[in-house]
Amino acid sequence: MAIGKGSKYDPHPMDGGDNSGGDSTPDPDAGKDLSYLMPDVTVAWDAPPSFNLPPKTDQPEGAASSEVVDTGPLFVDAGSVRAAESTMLDLLRSAAFDYQILRIATLAIRTEDFFGPAERKQPLAAMNSGTPGNSSGASSMADGETDPEGTDAVGEMGRKFGETIKPAMEKALWQMANSLTLAGQYLAVVNRAGQMYAQVDRKATFPEPPTGPARD
Repeated sequence: MAIGKGSKYDPHPMDGGDNSGGDSTPDPDAGKDLSYLMPDVTVAWDAPPSFNLPPKTDQPEGAASSEVVDTGPLFVDAGSVRAAESTMLDLLRSAAFDYQILRIATLAIRTEDFFGPAERKQPLAAMNSGTPGNSSGASSMADGETDPEGTDAVGEMGRKFGETIKPAMEKALWQMANSLTLAGQYLAVVNRAGQMYAQVDRKATFPEPPTGPARD
């Protein structure tokens, strides 16, 4: 095996040691299947619900407060709020689509084959029995089979790396899904605020004129 110029980043990249100076504490999730953490994410709205609809309430019947807080004058540009909602909904739809693509790709990863060469199922000589290049021949064999010990070492490194990185990827996707869910909940709150303002505006009336005699 030819030895090339050493790496300036790691002079011993294949020794298995930790030369990075980082935390060497084993990952407690290494080797675990955390795919259950990655939910399907979809966008339920084609468009934000109309402000003309009454806002939904989370309060049980009869629990409304009779106290009215003086908020002072209010001005809401419903058109601008609606435009911002539509823009955010389009962005969430695109982000949810990208998340689903990444989720499918992550679920499809097989640790044994993705992060390193596949494990050899039988001895090298048996794989090449009767052909030049095995223990009875002298010519070169195909790439990847001229160094079975090195191939197995790289395969073992890939297996260990996969045991650590795959649950890390699954946890990262779980965090992405949570972020998308929170963003969707925020958009729902903005839409409900628009509906509440519209309902207040519809029900706003001038007070009845005084019943007593007019005063100078």
